[in-house]
Amino acid sequence: MMVLLDAERKPKRRCCGLGSKVETAVLPDGGLTTEFQNWRISFGHSRPSWKGTKLLQGITKDSILADRAGGFVHSRLSEIVAPKTLFGPSYYFLEYQLPAAPFPVRVEVDDVDQLCRAYDQFATLPRKRYKKLVLKVIPRNPDEEASVFDERPPKTVKSTRLDTRAALTRYLVDLYTADKLKLATLNESMRMDIIQLRAEVYALLPDHEKEDHAYLIADRRATKPERMPLEQQYIEDQIDLQTYADRKDPERKMKRDKALCEYPLPERMYTCVICQRQACANIKCMECANRACQNCIVAKFVDGPDDRAFVLFHHICCLKLGDPTKVRKPKSRAKTERSTGACLSEGWKSSARSSSLPLRSTPLKL
Repeated sequence: MMVLLDAERKPKRRCCGLGSKVETAVLPDGGLTTEFQNWRISFGHSRPSWKGTKLLQGITKDSILADRAGGFVHSRLSEIVAPKTLFGPSYYFLEYQLPAAPFPVRVEVDDVDQLCRAYDQFATLPRKRYKKLVLKVIPRNPDEEASVFDERPPKTVKSTRLDTRAALTRYLVDLYTADKLKLATLNESMRMDIIQLRAEVYALLPDHEKEDHAYLIADRRATKPERMPLEQQYIEDQIDLQTYADRKDPERKMKRDKALCEYPLPERMYTCVICQRQACANIKCMECANRACQNCIVAKFVDGPDDRAFVLFHHICCLKLGDPTKVRKPKSRAKTERSTGACLSEGWKSSARSSSLPLRSTPLKL
């Protein structure tokens, strides 16, 4: 049922035989709810009699928000005006005037946010005033004689454009299934190339739709613009005298452009991250935005005591982590055994030489 606008209102019950039934509306997820509104709709600028209005039932805020393209209200309006047809949702305004309001409010039918604001405003109205509220569906064209309903014959082309062979074939198949095209004609169309197929489909279109699909027979070859002599272009003020001279003699234009060239401005200097002197550094770190001066780079990485690579600049100077520790590669087991064996053999030889020396007969004098 319609959302009751006062705090005291209760869900309206519809008598059905001996019992009663609460009116509900269907949510986008398939559930049922009693929180909905019924909108009284009229079409056109003039307000018709009460019998000339239509009742749009079961409008919920969730249903409006579910279709962000703004097609929910338009589809419901199309249902209540059938068999008449409406233009697209971007063609209409939804106009209403609240009680005691000095002017009416116009809401775009395809704007979800505006529709939700109107829904919230309707929920604040008293019940008696809400029942008398009529919403007008009017064209956005300010001309009051603009047509409200689409009186053109219904379109046979379901897709907006027939650009590809698949879309063209689908249209021919639809005509065949509707008994509007012979099988022999369909088979013959399948053997045509794309240019002939476009012309065939354009010939089969209804007269009121050929204007929308004139691109099917348009010449798609790119037309090359006619080359006009430079003198004629200058006479017709299409180019100035300088452009005429440049095109006549491109080498002279190149020399003039070279003479007008200016040297680039000197590079901006920054504070050195090493010595902290200002406006002297222009050598950028490879990892961050810090810069260093030439003297510090030479002292650190060129003339320094250790053989440092510039890739360590960020590690040493920016992060202030100092020189990285040198990790020596451990020797292999074979090299260790060979070095140990050599040391043992040298010790054995030295001990053998010392044992072969003659002993002193006299003691050493201290």
